[in-house]
Amino acid sequence: MTAVVFIVLSCTKADTEKPLPLELTSEHSCAVCGMITVNIPGSKAQIHYSNGDIFPFCCTSHMFSYYLQPDSPPHITAIYVNDMAKAEKNIPVGGWIDARTAFYVFGGDVMGPHGEALAPFAEIRDAEDYVKDHGGEIISFNDVTMEMLRPDAHGHS
Repeated sequence: MTAVVFIVLSCTKADTEKPLPLELTSEHSCAVCGMITVNIPGSKAQIHYSNGDIFPFCCTSHMFSYYLQPDSPPHITAIYVNDMAKAEKNIPVGGWIDARTAFYVFGGDVMGPHGEALAPFAEIRDAEDYVKDHGGEIISFNDVTMEMLRPDAHGHS
């Protein structure tokens, strides 16, 4: 009986472990627009599923557009974005952080490739510094709405 409990607990733990982020390359295209993820400036994103699938995104706004759909696939095990305080600004590599705990700067004078930038940061002080330099407001993952993702959300077109 003890062996059965151990096996069940071992399987459960393995199934819920968070996968590591994948470094995106020119082999990865955005799950929303199909563009090569690394050819576009700004933070990238990736969604990992329990079946092993990984969906890369060329920008955080496309990740949110996909994630916020009413029919987005269940069984997400991890979502990562580049910490823009640590990643290369033009073509981010590394600096992957949990998207759900990141601080996002929305608005300001920096536009993303597909509308308003949602610049993610691991630390609130880095987001505050970004706001001092570029304007915008600091929001959380759960604050992002589909309405915010429209290209004209803050008067930009």
